[in-house]
Amino acid sequence: MRLPRLAIDNASFTWMAFIFLTILGIRALLTMPRTENPEVTVPGSSIIVLMPGASSIDMEKMVALPVEESMNELEDIHLITSDVRDGLAVVAVEFEFNTDADEKYNEVVRQVNSIRNTLPDEITQLDMWQWSISDMNMMQLALVSETAPYAELEEVAEELSKRIEKVHSIRKVSYYGLPDQEIHIRLDFEKMAMVNTSISHIVSAIESNNTNIPGGDVKLGPTSLSVKSSGSFQDLDEIRNCVVNSYRGRLIYLRDLAEVEYGYEEQNYITRYGGKNIPDNAGAARSIFIGISQKEGLNVLKTSREIMPVLETFREELPGGMKLEVIYNQPTTVKNRINGFVNNLLQGMVLVALLIFISLGFRSAVVVAIAIPLSLTIGLGFVNLAGFGLQQISIAGLVVVLGMLVDNSIVMVENINRFMHMGHKRREASILAASEIGWPVISATLTTILAFVPIAAMPDQTGEFIMSLPVTIMITLTVSLL
Repeated sequence: MRLPRLAIDNASFTWMAFIFLTILGIRALLTMPRTENPEVTVPGSSIIVLMPGASSIDMEKMVALPVEESMNELEDIHLITSDVRDGLAVVAVEFEFNTDADEKYNEVVRQVNSIRNTLPDEITQLDMWQWSISDMNMMQLALVSETAPYAELEEVAEELSKRIEKVHSIRKVSYYGLPDQEIHIRLDFEKMAMVNTSISHIVSAIESNNTNIPGGDVKLGPTSLSVKSSGSFQDLDEIRNCVVNSYRGRLIYLRDLAEVEYGYEEQNYITRYGGKNIPDNAGAARSIFIGISQKEGLNVLKTSREIMPVLETFREELPGGMKLEVIYNQPTTVKNRINGFVNNLLQGMVLVALLIFISLGFRSAVVVAIAIPLSLTIGLGFVNLAGFGLQQISIAGLVVVLGMLVDNSIVMVENINRFMHMGHKRREASILAASEIGWPVISATLTTILAFVPIAAMPDQTGEFIMSLPVTIMITLTVSLL
């Protein structure tokens, strides 16, 4: 084998090559994306239809089945599922994994739009969502207060959302657990009877006054003036001053027959935070939750460092009796896993160095110990170039390969020592020893690498999810061999 002699005869080039690869690995370690799990997006979409008052049977016949039939016309469909309840139908369409997710979502939108006119007119909402891994929250907050009204909580949550969304790596901020605000109109039926006004009069008057009608324009010679209608209601006073009927020549306003004020929809769920006793929420405080998701392919630890100063500043500005708590923090989980791997790496290096120091001596132990961080660092550079980030699957690959990295080094150093004991100088001993066992070492390493090829070749989302583990092992073992 000529490679050992070439590497030693051209020592300067060898040093430069490995220094360059080490710098590439260190840069990758500092900049590569860090997430909890691999970012695997399954091509698929969900069609969500709301039709209040409809039974589950009606939703199935009038909504779910027509949508399913239209989806069946698409190609590369893997699975179609429907979840039908009273007033709600959710049709999920999953496509084959190797298809283009954006293109398939556009096809779903076109199909739904093509049948929209055939669906019931009573549908109040029809949404289409594209599945995305970035929808998962990287951080979840709780805005806690027992005394603040929901309107104030909503105002504070909205302000916090605007500040967080200014961070360039944030994709979306959403808050939930907050009942929607409504306008409540409490009618006085006795007064209504006295002025001969029915509920239909009031409903019709409110609907007709709460519309935007294009007013057109008026041409005055060369000048054209646009006409603007009064439009929808802007505040409670406009609703109160709405004319609902006339009685004996006098206009009847809504304020004469009803109380108009802000309120909230009926709460179908309650969100609380801090309770130790989950069944009865003992000790838990009323709260709303704020979810933060980041853009794909970014470093979750860097994003966290950008968000935390915003949260700390906002905490200081909160009104009295209101707290902001972090209840889920993915960056902390990722950081703990990375720190755990680093600790395992350091422990492994120390134990291997001690063992080899006892058996081979100090110089040999140093050479073998260097092989571990050097192989891992350079390997991470190529893992980054392959498009994988640092997450629990790739970290698991690094932990698995940790015990394999020193095998080649121990065999090589032991054979070099054997040639030195035979009287050869260190340079010649290195060349002869490496040339003698070079091919057996290559064969042994390739055998180990090929054992992970079937895992790397697993199909669909399962293979995509676990892909970084065998790729990390194969790349790092190849670097170790080199």
